[in-house]
Amino acid sequence: MLVIHSTPLTTLVALVTLGFFCGAGARADTLPPVAGDPPESVSAVIGEIQSKAAYAHTSWGMRVVDLDTGAVLVDQAGDRALTPGSIMKVYSTATVLDMYGAEYRFHTPVHRTGSVSDGVLGGDLILVASGDFSFGLREQPDGTLGYNNMPEIDHNYADTGFAGGALVKGSDPLAALNGLAKDVRGSGITEIKGDVIIDARLFETYRDPTDGIISPVWLNENVIDIMTAAASVGQPARIDWRPKIASVKIASDVMTVAENPKPITIELAGPGEIRVTGEIAVGAPPALNIWPVTDPASFARTAFIEALQRAGVTVGANALGPNPADKLPDTAVYSAENKVAEHVSPPLSEFVKVVLKVSYNRGAHLMLCLAAVKAESRDCVVGISKALDLLDKLGVSRQSTYVFDGAGSDDHAKTAPADQTTVLARVVKTPWGQAIRDGMAVLGVDGTQAQNGLGSPAAGHIQIKDGTRVTITPGDHQGIIIAKTQVGYIDTKSGRELAFAIFLNTAPFGSIDDFIAADHDIAAIAAAIQQAY
Repeated sequence: MLVIHSTPLTTLVALVTLGFFCGAGARADTLPPVAGDPPESVSAVIGEIQSKAAYAHTSWGMRVVDLDTGAVLVDQAGDRALTPGSIMKVYSTATVLDMYGAEYRFHTPVHRTGSVSDGVLGGDLILVASGDFSFGLREQPDGTLGYNNMPEIDHNYADTGFAGGALVKGSDPLAALNGLAKDVRGSGITEIKGDVIIDARLFETYRDPTDGIISPVWLNENVIDIMTAAASVGQPARIDWRPKIASVKIASDVMTVAENPKPITIELAGPGEIRVTGEIAVGAPPALNIWPVTDPASFARTAFIEALQRAGVTVGANALGPNPADKLPDTAVYSAENKVAEHVSPPLSEFVKVVLKVSYNRGAHLMLCLAAVKAESRDCVVGISKALDLLDKLGVSRQSTYVFDGAGSDDHAKTAPADQTTVLARVVKTPWGQAIRDGMAVLGVDGTQAQNGLGSPAAGHIQIKDGTRVTITPGDHQGIIIAKTQVGYIDTKSGRELAFAIFLNTAPFGSIDDFIAADHDIAAIAAAIQQAY
C-alpha cells in the first residue's frame, strides 16, 4: 500500500524489516519463447505510453502469458529483477493458502481454569488469540469480510493524505468480544473470582518500525479510529472515536475554521490519553485519523472485561493495567471440557481478499507469521523461508526474486515480471488458487482499482494486484515513483485467460495526480491487451 502524508509533495515511509535473501539457484524450467509480436494495437499503446517525457529514464518490465497454452504473448525485459512494491503480497498470501487451505477458519476460544460453583468461576478466564485480524470487525451478515473501495481507502491508511478515508461500512470493533462475553454468560458463569487474561503466545509479537505491531490478538485491527467533524466557524470541532474502552481517553483541541485549515495531528499526551490538535474547514467532510495500539493484549483485555460486564458477568479483576501474561497456564489445560466460548471466523479466502483488494500491509505481514506457526515456529521470519519454499516449488528463479517481508514494503525486495506470471499461471491449478484470483481488485469495479479504467470496455475483465513505492529526495524534494506495478489476470475480449505483470521503476512525479496518472497508464496497457486478444 502507498503511504503518503499531507505534505506539499507525497512521501513514503519506507518499511525496514528483517530481510531474507532468496539465494542462488535457477528457474525450474525454461519458459516458452514469445509467440510472435504483440498485435499492433497493443504495441501502439505501449509505445505511446512509454514515450511520455515522464518515463524518459524509467525501467519497464512486462510479461503476458496464456493460461491455457503457456505461450508468452508479450515480453519486455520480463526476466529483469525490479522493485515490486505490494505485488509481493501475492507471494505471502499464496504461502498461507498453500499451508492452511482457502477454507481454514480462525478459532478464538475462551477457556476457564478452576471450577464453577453456583455461577462463580474460582479461577481465571483466558481468551486464546488465533491471529484473526478481523476478529468480528469486518464480518458481514452473508459470512464475508467487508472492505472499502476507492476513493474510500481502508481505515488503516486513514492518515496517508488521500481524501475519503473511511470506516468499513456496517463494522463493529467489539462484535466478537460481545459475542464471546454473551457465550461465557450462557455457559453459566455469572462471576469471575480470578483474572481475565489474553493468551497471545501463538507467535512472538513483531514490531515493525513503520507498519507497526503484528500481534496474535487483534481488536479493531489494533488502531483507534478518530473521527473529526466540522462545527460552526470558530467553534470546537466534534470528535468521536472507536472502540470506546476505559483505557483510551481522547482530548481534542481541533477548531473549525473558514478555510486553509492547519493539519490535524495526534500525539500521546499521557498514559492512555490521546490529544488531537489542528483545524478543520467548515463544510468539509469528517476527517478520519488513526492511532496505533502499542499493547494489543492489554487493549483487548480491557475491552473483554467490559464486554463481560455488559453481558452480566461480574469481574473482580481491574480492567485497567497490563495483561497478566505471567499467570498463563500450560496450553495443555485448554481442553474441550473447560472451553466456555469460541469465535469462529469466515474462511481464510476472505482474509486474503481484504489483504489484496485494499493492499493491507499488516495483514500481509501476518500471513507470513501464520506460515511460521504452521511450520511450528513462533518467529515470523521463518514465514519468509516458507514463502521461498513455495516459490521454489512453483519454479521461481532465486536469481531474480528476493523476499524481505510479506507486504513488499522493503525497497530491497526484487522480483521479475516472469516470476509473477509463473506464480499466477501455476497457482490457478491448485485447490486454493481461485482465492488469489478472486481476492484481487477488479478494474473499474472494486478495491484499489475501483476508480481505474472507468468507461473502458476492459473494466470488469481484469483482476489486479497493484504495487506502489514512492519517496522524495532530501535536497530538492523531487518526488520519485520507485515502483508502480500491476499483476493479475485478464479475461480477454475473445475469451482467452491470461496472466500479466507490468512493472514501472523510477519515474519523477510532482503531485498525487502524476502518481495516479502512472497507475492509469499501466492499466491502459492491460486494457489494450484485454481488447486485442
